[in-house]
Amino acid sequence: MGRFHFTLSLMRISPVKIILVLGVLIVVASTSPARADYSRLSIPQLKYEGGRHNPHLTALGSLLGQVARRTSIEVKRESLQVRLSDPDLYRYPFLYMAGDQEFEPFSSEDLRRLRDYLNFGGFLLIDDNTSKINSKFDGSVRNMIASLFPQVPLQKVPRDHSIFRSFYLINRVTGRTLVNPYLEGINVKGRTVLVYSTNDFGGAWARDKLGHWAHDIIAGGERQRQLSIRLGVNIIMYALTLDYKKDMVHLPIILERLRRYHSP
Repeated sequence: MGRFHFTLSLMRISPVKIILVLGVLIVVASTSPARADYSRLSIPQLKYEGGRHNPHLTALGSLLGQVARRTSIEVKRESLQVRLSDPDLYRYPFLYMAGDQEFEPFSSEDLRRLRDYLNFGGFLLIDDNTSKINSKFDGSVRNMIASLFPQVPLQKVPRDHSIFRSFYLINRVTGRTLVNPYLEGINVKGRTVLVYSTNDFGGAWARDKLGHWAHDIIAGGERQRQLSIRLGVNIIMYALTLDYKKDMVHLPIILERLRRYHSP
């Protein structure tokens, strides 16, 4: 059986849900074994109708390069895009949704699939790239989240959350700009499954074709960019390891256990 990096997130879910999700993954893998390399981390960008789903074309690849350079995680930097209807959705532990315009509401079926994805161990980072307060993209995001989890409101992510110490110790929330000095999130059964930033992470991460930073940082200079990169790394590490940092169990140990589990 191939190595599924999604299992990192599943380790904190009930045995019943683990069986359900692994069953889906095993079936998919058996039907197309040569389509992807599951030993390396891939992060797809979520496609949707209306607006622009990828304002910063190189943002994710740039951040994944930083993850590879700063941690022991192997990554795939190729651009990936998925829709919620895509059968490959459950292959990935992490989804990135970005935009700078209003977008069309998701269908009830797409919302159900996204809800199942998050409840079964997936993670969604939403990034407003407008650098504006109360943007149209922000309005669409908040309407989507209200439909996705009508009983669970968005809340500020507290500063003692594991996101702020999953790899780096961080005491500030930044981005290309500083629309809000905090992140917002949705918690399900003690696990943060969705994080929303209004500060344009992608604009801080993106590079141009020559490898230079694609956008200037607004107000905070290069220190702010580095903090934005570190926070991006932390969010990925949190999505893969959840609250293990609090328990002093670190990623290399988790990865070694997964290698033994998936060994023939």
